[in-house]
Amino acid sequence: MTRRIDKVSLYWKQQDPTVQAMYKRSNGRYLDGHEKAEIISYLPALQGKKILDLGSGIGRFTHHFASHADHLTSADMTPQFMEKNQQDHADFTNVTYLCSDVMKLQLKEASFDFVFLHWLLMYLEDDQMNLLIERIHTWLKPQGELFFRESCAVTRTKNTTQGYYAHYRTLAEYDTLIKNFTLLKEGHIQAYVHAFADPLQCYWHCRKS
Repeated sequence: MTRRIDKVSLYWKQQDPTVQAMYKRSNGRYLDGHEKAEIISYLPALQGKKILDLGSGIGRFTHHFASHADHLTSADMTPQFMEKNQQDHADFTNVTYLCSDVMKLQLKEASFDFVFLHWLLMYLEDDQMNLLIERIHTWLKPQGELFFRESCAVTRTKNTTQGYYAHYRTLAEYDTLIKNFTLLKEGHIQAYVHAFADPLQCYWHCRKS
């Protein structure tokens, strides 16, 4: 397990803090403009909420969250991404930045109204993923909500090319993962359907049971 964490950490610590690096595509800015707006349209009302953004990267959603939330906790393991996030959102005084592997976070029980993950679970092994979801369940307040988005596959595959390391799980695996939550909505990211005819960029929105 340690070797896997080292591979993921090493890969991302070698990447520039840019939108293109987040998407691993040269047209990252185009995708960012379309996909971010789409995902925001799926989110619940966040006014006055306490939000946890896990694997926040360069802070693509920080402005939206901080503009609405009572407080935002933004966590990512990559120093240059966190630095970029802080620089771009220095005007906000309601954000706490944590540079940490998500598996090492120690947060208070029932302290968040909403937890957001974007392309994070794919970098975890199954046991880590299950443990993180259990922890998120405890970190959420009663009736708190979880939203996550992942790259999926028809059958499970693993990408280990050029130092990159990720699991592409099936939709059914993620459906099973949230068995202790109430599913509110799931669907396909239409920006990817339109741009690449790819229906396997998917999201889940659920509530703590």
